[in-house]
Amino acid sequence: MGRIAGVSPDQTRERLLDAAARIFELRGYEGATVSEIAREAGVTSGAIYAHYASKAELLVDALRAHSERATASVLPPGTPADVPTLLSALGRRLGTRDREATALLVEALLTARRDAELAHVLTAALGRRERNLAELIAAGQRAGRLAGDMPPDAAARFVLMLSLGSMLVRSLDMQETDPAEWSRFIDRLVDGFTAT
Repeated sequence: MGRIAGVSPDQTRERLLDAAARIFELRGYEGATVSEIAREAGVTSGAIYAHYASKAELLVDALRAHSERATASVLPPGTPADVPTLLSALGRRLGTRDREATALLVEALLTARRDAELAHVLTAALGRRERNLAELIAAGQRAGRLAGDMPPDAAARFVLMLSLGSMLVRSLDMQETDPAEWSRFIDRLVDGFTAT
């Protein structure tokens, strides 16, 4: 990626992904240009195309980076957690996401209806997340932490649908549920999946 003096490649990549997220949120997918994202990040457009084949790939990588940061804020790296604890932490986050945190993915989902390339890249990325979650659930079942009669693929799809739906609800500024009630509900839901 076009190096910026005194900045490491990882720092340059972070700047690029942050700039991309800001521009996509501000201008929307169709209105955002690679040259504007490059200018915002302090790199050249050529530097972006050296790492991303398309604007769609850049958007999906910006979404991935944002998601990883959000997950790390809920469950910091190195924190030991079993599958039920992880599902509870992620479930609690569904009820408390702020609108700005979900705006980028909502924009991507809506644009994917009109842009076949973005739909293809986004579907592949969400499919990988869903498969990873299904594998995590299956591992929890093998370890005896989750009920063995729960189909991992169906459970992963349920979690994905719940997550995407929560983003749409947040974008509508609907009244929030009581955080304590939401936590109790999530704990009860996850308890239904744990092995007895």
